[in-house]
Amino acid sequence: MTNKISGGDYQPCAKMREYEIKIRERLTEKRYEHVCAVRHCAAELAKIHGLDRENAELAGLLHDYARDMDPEQLLAIGRSRNLITCKVEEQFPILLHGPVGAALVEEELGVAEVQVLEAVALHTVAGPAIGRLAQMIYIADLIAAGRDFPGVDYLRSLAVTNLRQALPACIASSIRCCLERGRLIHPQTIEAWNYYSIERKE
Repeated sequence: MTNKISGGDYQPCAKMREYEIKIRERLTEKRYEHVCAVRHCAAELAKIHGLDRENAELAGLLHDYARDMDPEQLLAIGRSRNLITCKVEEQFPILLHGPVGAALVEEELGVAEVQVLEAVALHTVAGPAIGRLAQMIYIADLIAAGRDFPGVDYLRSLAVTNLRQALPACIASSIRCCLERGRLIHPQTIEAWNYYSIERKE
């Protein structure tokens, strides 16, 4: 077991290759590098914690499928598919790239694995009582190679040793960042913080 998560010498499994061309076409080079880093991080965490590595890689690769879409387009798709859950999403449509991305990878790529779709949908805002894969992708998105912010090394170490503790710590980090920058906080993220904080103490 390692206490460090990094880029490493990573070779994608066969299932990933069929999606890579389409992902490259949708994302900027920088964003594509990020999704590759998240894929690797998720694969490493899955191996350490006994989760399905193939689903972890797939969710990691696809999690930002809609991230580089225009806000107006995200909002239009969100409205047409009844994906909008609160006024915060109306004001900041970028928060819709998770649920919109999940809808599009199901429709355009034929991905039907429920756990993967949930992980893509919730990787930005999280939520209470979400599946383990969704928890892991939320964490991996925050701590993957290339992320650099105060406390990230601690979160990486915690993710390796204890996912149950890492999740509320990562949620707290995201909330702290929003508060420091004067941003609105998605109500689902607050619900997730409350849920996992209580769960951790039980």
